Amino acid sequence: MMKKLRQILLASCMMAALAVAAEQPDPVVSSIQTAYRQAKESSKKNKGMGNEMVTTINYTVRGNGTTTETIHFYFNTVQGTYLLNEGDDIDPHFFYYPLYLVTRSYNIGKKKYNEDYLFEPSSQRLLYVSTQDYDENGKRYERQFYFQDNSIYTVIGPEGADSSMDEFIYYRAEDLRRGFDFLIRNPKE
Repeated sequence: MMKKLRQILLASCMMAALAVAAEQPDPVVSSIQTAYRQAKESSKKNKGMGNEMVTTINYTVRGNGTTTETIHFYFNTVQGTYLLNEGDDIDPHFFYYPLYLVTRSYNIGKKKYNEDYLFEPSSQRLLYVSTQDYDENGKRYERQFYFQDNSIYTVIGPEGADSSMDEFIYYRAEDLRRGFDFLIRNPKE
């Protein structure tokens, strides 16, 4: 009887420990979520302060009419020195513009799409992407991509969502980051 009671008690403790472990948030996801919240707050506070660049593009999508795409680049301004190429002089007045958040919104027909890209300001590594899309029934859904070491760490979103484009998300973010870098350094282009 005592042995059976001990086994029941041990099994109960193990089940409680598993339940507590299952409730613990993933530390990587939690830290990225915190960074994302801070970036969104910073972008709202700094609106109109000169640390935002907005690009609007109008084009036609065949069969869906005119599309307006708006991209907001949020960045910090850090003064420092920079060496362009070996043999160049160091420019002490160079300003570095670390990108930390990009928001992209556009429409295709009557459907509206939004995407957010979070970058780690010092390394410029992609940390997070949020996309909104529509399923085959026209129902809107959101997917969240968390990155670690330049690869997808985890994806949060509906099961059955089109995952064929998951790896493409990283390359789209890199294109936006490179585009920002080009535009901020060549404003008259």
